[in-house]
Amino acid sequence: MTGSTEFDGNAGSPPPRPEGESNPWAAHWSRPESDTEAEIEPVGLPVVEVPAQSVVTVTAPAALRAVPVEAEPWPTREMMAGRQVRGHRPSASRPAKPDQGVRTASAVGLAGLVLFALLAAFFAWVTAEPLWLALGHGHDGKATAIQCVGSGVSQRCVGDFTADSGLTVERVALLGVDQQTLPRGEQAQLLARMVGSHSDQAYVGDALRGLHLRWVVSFCLAMLCGLGIAVSTGAIRFSDPKARRAAIGTSLAAPLLLIIGFLAASY
Repeated sequence: MTGSTEFDGNAGSPPPRPEGESNPWAAHWSRPESDTEAEIEPVGLPVVEVPAQSVVTVTAPAALRAVPVEAEPWPTREMMAGRQVRGHRPSASRPAKPDQGVRTASAVGLAGLVLFALLAAFFAWVTAEPLWLALGHGHDGKATAIQCVGSGVSQRCVGDFTADSGLTVERVALLGVDQQTLPRGEQAQLLARMVGSHSDQAYVGDALRGLHLRWVVSFCLAMLCGLGIAVSTGAIRFSDPKARRAAIGTSLAAPLLLIIGFLAASY
């Protein structure tokens, strides 16, 4: 049928060649068997021997060996998306927070210093007048008891003191008064001694016989307060022997200076 084309499964393949006709390309692409079995003769080129090179193993630095690979974050923060690469800046070291134990020890030391200083001042005041009277300094005279309240340690007596020289001091505290020996219904005249006109207390009776006991006991208690200052402030715990001796000496010198000050004030 004119203008029609039959479908052939072998369409597109080259037509068969007649018998006896060889393919012109076969001689070009085929290789004779003799070529595969032929030995390749070496070309006459000089043979150069390459000396063997020694392999040197370089160990990693100690800083790199100490840090395991797993500990290194990857990627780094600078390499993450959205972050600007900046130069390495060493982080400023933050000051260490003070230990709570140090604050507690400082508060206890300050409280101990104030407490023992006040006690030392009290015992220094108690030491001053009995010490002067025991050394013979003062005015002898008579005291007139006006009023006594209480008994024993809580007893308080008030009276007037008249010295042998004519000096009169009114309303002073009388120490050592025994109410059992006082006459009833009239004012009693008692032998007394007083440090000076500026003092506000006079010693009578048993107080005059125990002057040495009074100032020795109060002096020792004042010096014990100095030792308490050294313990509470940590002066005895210094590691340097020279600094420890200086701190302990300063703690003991504080009540001694207070005693000297009260002695000068009560003279």
